[in-house]
Amino acid sequence: MTTTTKTADGTADPPPPPPAPSRAARRRRALLGVALAAALVAVGGVGAAALVKSPAERAARTAPPPNSLLTAPVVSRVLTPSTVARAVVYPPAQYDVVPTAASTEVTGLFVSKLGVRQGDLAVAGRLLAEVSGQPLFALPGPVPAYRDLKPGSTGPDVAELQSALAGLGHGSGEDDQGSYGPGTAAAVTGFYRALGYPVPTTGATTQQAVDTARKAVDTDRQTVDGLTAQKQKEAGATAPPPTPPPTQQPQQPRPSTGDLDRQLANARKQLADDRAALGKAEAVNGPMVPAAHVLFLPALPATVTAVNGAVGSPVSGALLSLTSGGLAVTGQLTPAQAAGVQPGMAVELLAEDSGTTAPGTVAQVGAPTTAAPAGKVITLGGSGAPGGSNPAQPGPAQPGAAGPAAGAPNSQPGGQSYVPVTITPDAPLPAALNGRNVRLTVLRARAGAPVTAVPVAAISTDAAGRTSVTRVDPAGNRSTVPVATGVTADGLVAVTPAEGARLRDGDQVVVGK
Repeated sequence: MTTTTKTADGTADPPPPPPAPSRAARRRRALLGVALAAALVAVGGVGAAALVKSPAERAARTAPPPNSLLTAPVVSRVLTPSTVARAVVYPPAQYDVVPTAASTEVTGLFVSKLGVRQGDLAVAGRLLAEVSGQPLFALPGPVPAYRDLKPGSTGPDVAELQSALAGLGHGSGEDDQGSYGPGTAAAVTGFYRALGYPVPTTGATTQQAVDTARKAVDTDRQTVDGLTAQKQKEAGATAPPPTPPPTQQPQQPRPSTGDLDRQLANARKQLADDRAALGKAEAVNGPMVPAAHVLFLPALPATVTAVNGAVGSPVSGALLSLTSGGLAVTGQLTPAQAAGVQPGMAVELLAEDSGTTAPGTVAQVGAPTTAAPAGKVITLGGSGAPGGSNPAQPGPAQPGAAGPAAGAPNSQPGGQSYVPVTITPDAPLPAALNGRNVRLTVLRARAGAPVTAVPVAAISTDAAGRTSVTRVDPAGNRSTVPVATGVTADGLVAVTPAEGARLRDGDQVVVGK
């Protein structure tokens, strides 16, 4: 604590000066400075020593590394000669569905309901979509829907309709196969009711024809009944009619029995004719399947690959795209590779990213081409008129002609030439492989017994054409083993040691330096 004093005039005296440092403190400071200087000199010396190298050290550091050997083990393995190439997986056919109107009442096509999404399976009888209130569904059958199927229709398309409905539990009764009769009409009625839609009919024109024919039959029946009653009455009269009094007008003469018989015969003939006309009118009237409602596909279920619209949107072009019939595989081989490939050879497919494998068989080796492998695009629906027309116009859907290849990579013209090899998978391929480029391994020979094999790089050939391998024992000693080579596969070659030589599984052989 500092004490201040004041003078008589009230001012404070200045504080006394600090004491001078002692001799011991000055000595400690001097020693500390010397120590710091010594440390700096030592660090600098170490750094300089690290930078300065003797000639011997420089030579050791810049000299090349000592020679070393690359070795690989001798193995015992089954070697199967194979050809490795690429292959494309794709649907053999893609069906583009272009909706049409089923009647003149539909003036525009709009999506009113969607029953499937991309990736869904379209099974027989499933509602795929609803367009302007009319259903669109798929049934199995090889013949595309090219006309309305209705009472009186005959043909293979009627037969496939009957078979498809029978598979859904709606039999066609006693109708002949391929003939649309009352049993088929009943099956159609049951199917539409199960689907939840009104049963479409042939319309007012055919119904009017039925009504007119039915009235004619009723009139004919009344005429026949009247004439028959009159004939029975005439046959029951035994006395001649009484003579009228002079003032009474004479009655009209009654027709003779012969005239009555002729009138009755004519009336009965007319009744038979009108009944036949009624049968014909009824045969073409009733429940029907408009071509705009049904898609006949060769194989079901089919995979929905695209849905090009939403509820409320107008229909423009293909609303749906579907693929069916499994996936096809085409290998792309060079001419040199194709020379050793024949139909019947076993193959293995591998999707490298997923590890999915699938066995198969070579079905066909084609001629060289530059066209990329792909399936056909088949348009179902549309007007089919040259130059196109309003899709809302009514009319049966036409089976479209096969279009260009779809979904194929490298499909541009002028690509590299290759030999196409058609592959038949042993089992249907998973849908995940659709559109993939996979590795194709063609097994050109059947697997045999295990053989002694070494890497191809281990084989040495001298000027005389003799082949050998260099074996290295655990101590690093080398010895030459003459061998005869055999089949090669997967970078390995089968070897047979010469007489008196030994080469065992696990031995190390030189493959490089």
